[in-house]
Amino acid sequence: MSDLLAAALDYAVNGVPVFPVEPRGKKPAVKRSFYAATTNPATIRRYWTDPDRNIGIPTGAPSGVLVLDIDGEEGEASLRSLEAKHGALPKTRTVLTRRGHHLWFAYPGAIPSSIAQVGEGLDVRADGGYVVAPPSIHETGHIYTFEDPHRQLAVAPAWLIIAARIKPTRSISDASLTRPISTYGGAYGQAALRAEIAMLAATPRGSRNHALNKAAFNLFRLVASGELTETEVVESLRHACSANGLAQDDGWNSVAATIRSARTAGIRLPRLRGRP
Repeated sequence: MSDLLAAALDYAVNGVPVFPVEPRGKKPAVKRSFYAATTNPATIRRYWTDPDRNIGIPTGAPSGVLVLDIDGEEGEASLRSLEAKHGALPKTRTVLTRRGHHLWFAYPGAIPSSIAQVGEGLDVRADGGYVVAPPSIHETGHIYTFEDPHRQLAVAPAWLIIAARIKPTRSISDASLTRPISTYGGAYGQAALRAEIAMLAATPRGSRNHALNKAAFNLFRLVASGELTETEVVESLRHACSANGLAQDDGWNSVAATIRSARTAGIRLPRLRGRP
């Protein structure tokens, strides 16, 4: 029995479906691609009549795995920037790839696969996707390996889940800002942003929608005066609403409607430094 077949059977024993990938490649070796993944030992043995076939694992619901693909120096730089802003990712099962790492997290449900949505060089493999799994062999001869095969899958932090689920933020309004925007934003705006978001994230049930409206109104006043950007305000409000549970309870459509309403009011009343 080849090492690849033995590994494929081991994945299956642990409830992880597998399918064959072309030897030293990433292309599925069966017509139905990852939809042909199975835990049936007889089918797996038939798939690996070519003992050199690599192992594919469907990500998302079939395997219960969400994978963050960190590709090269660009991906590492993007991740460092995100972690500096949101906090470090938890230790989780990690695969060493030729150019970087695959971080395997427990699948939280409803995560689309995407390319560079979370950040440049950062791809998400979940619903509708797959990864090549250890001990598959890259065309260069590199062997995919687990850093620690016994490490459990960690739960991905809220900020990563949100970034993976939500399309890149566009302006929340249909019209462009009608007031001129200055360009001296900095520490003043960032301090106000941190304070508003911290209070919103800690708001309990019963007061969350009111707190969201108040925080959004105050922050969009700073957008109108040039202290903050609309994108960072919307992103931060979304993170806070995930942290305090409002998004899960009321839904993202309700959250977005409150943000839009507060934006309309806040943009009309720019907040200048030294003034209430």
